[in-house]
Amino acid sequence: MQSTPWAVTVLLAVCAMGCVRAQSADPDPGGMQRLYQSMRPRMTQSPFRRALVLDSSEAPGRTSGDIYAVMDVALERLALVNRDPVRWCEILLLLSNSKNCAVSTSDGAPTLLLRMGTKGPQALASTTPMDFRFSSSAAQAPVVETLLNATTGPMGTKDGTLSLRAIALGADKSFIHLHYSYRSSLAGRMATEVYLQTLGRGKVGFSAEQAAPGEAGQPVAGALVGGVRGIIERNTMRYFLGLRCALQFASNEVPGQRFGLMAPCWYDETERYALQLHEMPRQDYLDMKREEYAREAPGH
Repeated sequence: MQSTPWAVTVLLAVCAMGCVRAQSADPDPGGMQRLYQSMRPRMTQSPFRRALVLDSSEAPGRTSGDIYAVMDVALERLALVNRDPVRWCEILLLLSNSKNCAVSTSDGAPTLLLRMGTKGPQALASTTPMDFRFSSSAAQAPVVETLLNATTGPMGTKDGTLSLRAIALGADKSFIHLHYSYRSSLAGRMATEVYLQTLGRGKVGFSAEQAAPGEAGQPVAGALVGGVRGIIERNTMRYFLGLRCALQFASNEVPGQRFGLMAPCWYDETERYALQLHEMPRQDYLDMKREEYAREAPGH
């Protein structure tokens, strides 16, 4: 196999790990504990049949998706994945429209060089770059934090943020908050409208739209959300399922082998929500990801 983005950059990533720190507005685990307590009733009644809540919002300035979940994994295992930019590159590459990812450094901090494109096979020359600046909490921190920020993104998006915070709930259980958001320019909103009228037509998210008030004057659940909220909910869930697969194979320290296990795991996880997330036949996806992982990153 050719030298992969991970093999080429793993030394840079490892060297950077010791000096990476995330900026946090609330490093006190008490804040996450309060968030967990506030989410417990909703997680208990979750339609996902697991302790998981998915929220989304669409505002003039920003579109965001948030997942709150309890995971049967020790905080130490979460930290192993979330402090490692190489493993986050693997998570990002799982998405069908991610065509390449490599770790570099900028001003002494890790940067994830992501190439975005179509949801099928595509030459790297025709993809769109999206560079995430990566930071993470210190080893042994009571709150595991990871932050990825990108100035620009595909379809006219900008100020993209992907973040994760986690605390221990016990020896083998953790509570996480996964956040994904971005802003759109005028050109981005126009491109999104074209997508929603063509390839994205009829696609839905996970939340129920609020319909007109019922007989008692109370809002009743309507159809599943579509449009921009549908987009953000689908992608937030894709990132969460990528994290689940990364955690499942976290003990495998051989990147090529690890990604080879993560890809079928991710496909099978997404097919549990086929209405929202199905994109292509399983073998087509696995063949595409095998080729995308093996090829060189631009500039390497």
